[in-house]
Amino acid sequence: MIGKLFDKGLINYHQLIFEYQSKLELTSDEVVVLMQLLNLAQRKRYSLSTLTLARMTSLKTNVVGEIVNSLFEKDIISIQFERKTSNEKLKEVFDLKPLFAKILDFLEEDIERDKEIKSITDIEYVIRVLEKTFDKPLTPRYLEIVKQWFTDEYTKEEIDQAIETTKEHGRKSVNYVDKILRSETFAQETNIDEKTADFLRKLVGK
Repeated sequence: MIGKLFDKGLINYHQLIFEYQSKLELTSDEVVVLMQLLNLAQRKRYSLSTLTLARMTSLKTNVVGEIVNSLFEKDIISIQFERKTSNEKLKEVFDLKPLFAKILDFLEEDIERDKEIKSITDIEYVIRVLEKTFDKPLTPRYLEIVKQWFTDEYTKEEIDQAIETTKEHGRKSVNYVDKILRSETFAQETNIDEKTADFLRKLVGK
C-alpha cells in the first residue's frame, strides 16, 4: 500500500522518515543516504552504486558502503543481484519494500493508539453524562458495564441516544441504558440512521 502511494508520488517520504527516524533507529548519515535512495527510487533508478550515492551525499565512498550495509542489516532496504541480458554483468539493485512495511506497521500502531485514546476519552465523557443524568456516582459494577459498551463497539452517539431514551422513559438506571442499547428495535433504528448518514457522506464526497 505505502509502496504504491510512493510510486504515484502521493507520499511526503521526507516527512515520514523524519517522523519515524527514532523508531527506525537511523543515524543522521543513514537518513541522508536513505533519502537519496528514495529520490532514486522515485525516478525508477534502482541500481545500487556507492559512487553515485557518494556524489549525491558528499560522503566518502567507503562511508556510503558502510551505511548501505547498515541499512540492509537493519532491514530498511533489501539488495538483490540482477542482469537484464545474459551478456550483461550482474549488478546490485536495491528495494525499499522493507522500509515501507515498517512504516505501515508504525502507522497502524499510531492509529490503534489514537483509537485507544479516543476510547478512553469517550468512556470518561459517558461516565460524566450518566453521573449527571442520574445525579450520583457510578459504582464499580456500572463502570464495568460502561467499559463493556465500548468493547462491544457501541459508539458514543449510540450511547447518548440510549441515555436520552432512558430519560424519556423516566428511568434512572445504567442497567436500563444497557437494555436499550442491546434491544433489537434500538439496533435496527441506529443501523438505519447510520446507513442514511453513510449515504449522505458518500453523496457529498465526505
